[in-house]
Amino acid sequence: MTSLAPVARASADATALAIVERLYETITGENDAIARRLGFDHHACSLRKSQGLLELNRLSPIFAAAGASPTLRNALARLSAILDENGRRLRVRLEAAKTVSDIVARAIRDSQSDGTYSAQAWRGGDE
Repeated sequence: MTSLAPVARASADATALAIVERLYETITGENDAIARRLGFDHHACSLRKSQGLLELNRLSPIFAAAGASPTLRNALARLSAILDENGRRLRVRLEAAKTVSDIVARAIRDSQSDGTYSAQAWRGGDE
């Protein structure tokens, strides 16, 4: 196992902590928007989360070699908890959207089968 110089380790910790804080703010904002039923840009939020996770992934070899500081471990645990909450909220929101979509699809299907275009209407009777 290689040893990182204290300055390099401190720099990596500071960088990782900044990334974790950005991710935490992004995810907290998304959770808040979902909870308050506000509109927000899902795509932009997803891009910010992906970018942050990519940046953390790029730093992971440093921490694999030297281990994360207690401060960083605590920040990552906090991030993990908010990510779990975010996943739950997004699943609920997705399920709600699917339910609405199913209702709309059923309403369209039912409205198209009200007899207007049925073969019976072309036979000329109200049989």
